Amino acid sequence: MLFFLCATTAAAEENVIGIMASNGCVNCHGYEGRGGAIGTIPSLQGRSKEFLRTAMQAYKHNVSHGTVMNRVMKDMDDRKIEVLADYFSGIK
Repeated sequence: MLFFLCATTAAAEENVIGIMASNGCVNCHGYEGRGGAIGTIPSLQGRSKEFLRTAMQAYKHNVSHGTVMNRVMKDMDDRKIEVLADYFSGIK
């Protein structure tokens, strides 16, 4: 029983970390990254972790260009990119 309690607690803590890391994303990408209200901002939920990580790194290193994403990602560290990719890829 203790194992299940610890596993559930660890999963809940990871979810909280993802939620906290994604606070700035919600402004444009909507609740849980479900997409912008007017439909021009893409959904992040359920995309593959690799896709999300690659996209964020591309904005960070100016390989891809967006209206605000380059500025948002410019100072984002790799650990936070990993947390965000993990969080949004896990939302179904």
